[in-house]
Amino acid sequence: MALRHAVLLLALAGAQDSSVVAPKLGRVRAPMLPAAVVARPEPPETPPAALLRLPAAERRVLEAAIESAVKGGDLPGAVVVVGSSRGVWFQQAFGRLAVEPVPLPMRLDAVFDLASLTKAVATAMSVSRLVQDGRVGYDQPVSRWIPSFGREDKRSITLRALLTHTSGLPAANDVRDETQGTTRAAEAIARLPLNQSGAYRYSDLGFIVLGAVVERASGQTLDQFAAREVFQPLGMTSTRFRPPRSPLLVPTTREESGFLRGTVHDPRARALGGVAGHAGLFASAGDLARLARALLLGGTLQGTRVLDRAAVDRMTRPLSAPRAKDLAAIRENAELDRDARFTLGWDSPDDPETSAMSPASYGHEGFTGTSLWIDPRRDQFVVMLSSRLHPDGRGKAVPLGREIRRLFAGAKPTRVERPVECGIDHLADAGALTGRRVAMLTHAAARDRFGRRSIDVAFEKLGSGLVRVLTPEHGLDARQVGAGRESVDAMTGLEVRSAYGSSFDAALLGVDTVLVDLVDVGARFYTYEASTFRLLEAAARRHVKVIVLDRPNPLGGEVVEGPLSAAEPPILVDPHPLPLRHGLTLGELSRLFVAERRLALELTVVPARGWARAQHFDVTRQQWFDPSPNLRSAAAAELYPGIALFETTNLSVGRGTPTPFEVLGAPWLDAEQLARSLHVPGVSIRATRFVPAAGPHRGVVCRGLRFQVTDREGFRPVQLGLSLAAALRFHHGAAWQRQHFGLLLGSASLATMVDEGTPVEVLLRRAEDDAKRFRRRRQRFLLYD
Repeated sequence: MALRHAVLLLALAGAQDSSVVAPKLGRVRAPMLPAAVVARPEPPETPPAALLRLPAAERRVLEAAIESAVKGGDLPGAVVVVGSSRGVWFQQAFGRLAVEPVPLPMRLDAVFDLASLTKAVATAMSVSRLVQDGRVGYDQPVSRWIPSFGREDKRSITLRALLTHTSGLPAANDVRDETQGTTRAAEAIARLPLNQSGAYRYSDLGFIVLGAVVERASGQTLDQFAAREVFQPLGMTSTRFRPPRSPLLVPTTREESGFLRGTVHDPRARALGGVAGHAGLFASAGDLARLARALLLGGTLQGTRVLDRAAVDRMTRPLSAPRAKDLAAIRENAELDRDARFTLGWDSPDDPETSAMSPASYGHEGFTGTSLWIDPRRDQFVVMLSSRLHPDGRGKAVPLGREIRRLFAGAKPTRVERPVECGIDHLADAGALTGRRVAMLTHAAARDRFGRRSIDVAFEKLGSGLVRVLTPEHGLDARQVGAGRESVDAMTGLEVRSAYGSSFDAALLGVDTVLVDLVDVGARFYTYEASTFRLLEAAARRHVKVIVLDRPNPLGGEVVEGPLSAAEPPILVDPHPLPLRHGLTLGELSRLFVAERRLALELTVVPARGWARAQHFDVTRQQWFDPSPNLRSAAAAELYPGIALFETTNLSVGRGTPTPFEVLGAPWLDAEQLARSLHVPGVSIRATRFVPAAGPHRGVVCRGLRFQVTDREGFRPVQLGLSLAAALRFHHGAAWQRQHFGLLLGSASLATMVDEGTPVEVLLRRAEDDAKRFRRRRQRFLLYD
């Protein structure tokens, strides 16, 4: 999936629209983990060998990402553990446990300063246990346990408000207020003026008070209660406040006496003696995996129950409340006045659409570079522990955590064979290439099953026989706007020549064979298909053999959606009569084009192996590499054939935002009205606001719609596009400039019907009639069942 923007926020849980929030003191948001409640009885733990193994290609991507972070100084090392309710199916230690004063290799059982994970793992779990036992209530006032909270402005503050950061307490106070113990600290906090009560404002102080409530209600200190009621029953043997000296402890920052090691980094927790509700807990990744499994199993693990299923559900169910309004920030990002989503002590993903976690997921992160996320919908958890503050305090863990979550997102703990293999994985099947002079039409998004660029694989096999690289739109790295530039590939030393917008005839001089390996997205107007067609025509003229190294269609190969274009005359975005969504691979399209254009050409297609027509990209177990600058994920590709239709109008499709083709809007759009009027199967449509940095309305706040596919099998992107066009014509007929809408639609008559206000049902029937005709026409060119 394309890497998309994830906000470094400090506690927003589950807001479904991307938003930017000013960082709060002492917290950096990193990746999160999912937790799930599964059916009883508890399933037996499955040996890791019987569960999903990380394929070699994904393992290499993971190792390369962590190696890059280590070499870049972001962190010295990390431990990653992934699993499900049945057990751990991936765990590995990377890099170093310590860099100074003595380099030490990282260990799976290393013990990390969890920082703000303490809020969820110790405090929220302890409060939930007390609620379950009837000793406290979420909606009881804090003053019942801390009398100083009986002041007029604070008597209405409840435990729920503290757990959800909606009490109005500030984020922090003078550290000196924490030097006389938890009770005195809570009393000092009670004297502080409140911010906007009821609005979300991340607060360490609220969890310091919760630690004091646990102490008052249980008669035990927070560390004693959490250990006896949670950690020990779950077998979390390394999890504790104030850990004893051990070579397993991972250091954080340097102080005058040396590196902190086993001493909490957070200054308030340290002032409180190392035990606090907001920070101070230390643990290993394996221990957090045990906690995650227990939550996924409804509060029990290996016959020991620490919470009942209802308690887990109450604690982790997403809630919402208004965010505290910061007018300056709102001017910068208009979404700040939307609701924040969170759970009782845990976070929810800031934007499920970009986080690789489902909306049901929850978790937490720590300032030191730690994260735990649990997804009950997918029955999966992901733990990443690092010490980004070691040795110089300048590292970062958020980008790496995000990448790891994406890598593992949605993986199922079942026995799985190798991922789908593409044509490049079987280049030897292309026939004898020895002694031939070969050019290759490709880009960096085309990879083999190990994640290597196709150009590198071909160069390794063909050596000096590979003489030239040809590139489509966006160049070899798939990042340039428009045509790529002539250059030399740094890895292979090969000449790189852009063939976009120019004749292929000159590019084929001196070669007798062309390899084609491009990542297509299954829409007629995607220019890589047009580049392939023009190459085939030029190869026929010059008597050059063409070998297409095929790949799956990321949208699957079963569904076809009209309208059918006329392609008269053929233009770049309409090179041949095709439906808007054709359901063919690039190899199948090449077969169709050669036959229907009657080209005298020797064409070979090396098929993908293990792919079935019903499979979309996410089940191929391939890694997503962006094929063009604004197609950053498989989710965006699913929407692309419908949303890209509006690029020729005065609407922004999200270029210059973190999620192109997943949003659409304009300053004049009545997004709420439009969202209410649209009812398209398989996709959620919500009002949002965004500021594009490119394209129409650049730098201007756009009122718009955000789209998320909820039922991939039932979703039809062209149906969405036509429904949206009809609704725009009805609600914004004067403002929506649609005179060029038919260019990408490929049907002037259908565009005229839209302009005349034809009901969407009629538009869809017309498009389906075209699709039916093409299904019959394409049948003899199909290579896959």
